[in-house]
Amino acid sequence: MAALRLWPLWLQGLALVWGCGRMGLALLPATAPPAPAQACSEFSQRSCEECLKNVSCLWCYTNNTCIDYPVRSILPPSSLCSLSNARWGVCWSSRPDEEEERLARKREERRLQSLQRKHERKLKHDEIRKKYGLLQDSDNPYSRFENE
Repeated sequence: MAALRLWPLWLQGLALVWGCGRMGLALLPATAPPAPAQACSEFSQRSCEECLKNVSCLWCYTNNTCIDYPVRSILPPSSLCSLSNARWGVCWSSRPDEEEERLARKREERRLQSLQRKHERKLKHDEIRKKYGLLQDSDNPYSRFENE
């Protein structure tokens, strides 16, 4: 019985899928045609975010210009804008560079700390060697070891 009540809904969905709206079945309300998009050049000297609201635009950081994305090539040519300064889709693509710099700084800090600990260990070991007479004098490193 429930299947009979759902039959009209199923039929309408099928009509929409097959494009048979002219058969007297309910159609979705028509949407207004999209407003004509502004030219990308109108967003020049503004901001990257404003430029990239239009998905067909490319922002160039070198001269703060918004230009039409060259759809004939996968990546924009360097004559248009250098790849490191070109943004399309999102403005924050320089984020991996900042992350790499941060990781390099941390790596260098760890290396310096490691060298400092190594030096401290050497000093401590030299003190122990000196205490037990195992450290040779730096004045005469070739002196003979004396047995008593």
